[in-house]
Amino acid sequence: MIAYVEHSPIQDMPNAGQVYAPDILPRLQSLLAVLADIDLAYEKSLKTITSTRSDGNWRDEMISALRRAHSEQRAPYVRELCALKERIDAPFG
Repeated sequence: MIAYVEHSPIQDMPNAGQVYAPDILPRLQSLLAVLADIDLAYEKSLKTITSTRSDGNWRDEMISALRRAHSEQRAPYVRELCALKERIDAPFG
């Protein structure tokens, strides 16, 4: 017995289910990977600083400096993520 399956021409189109530009997903993945690397390095450094038996004031200053550096390092990537979000949201707005 032969079964007939109706096939939509839309299913045959490349990127038929894609809602946003094809360059967005690879860039999004790349940005998230970079941010994950930055966060991992920050956590390792923070653990190193907090586990030292040094002066409390020195440790607090080092942690503050580390937090500032972490925030500054992440900022351009977070801005780019926000820009990508705007591009993704644009067709729906």
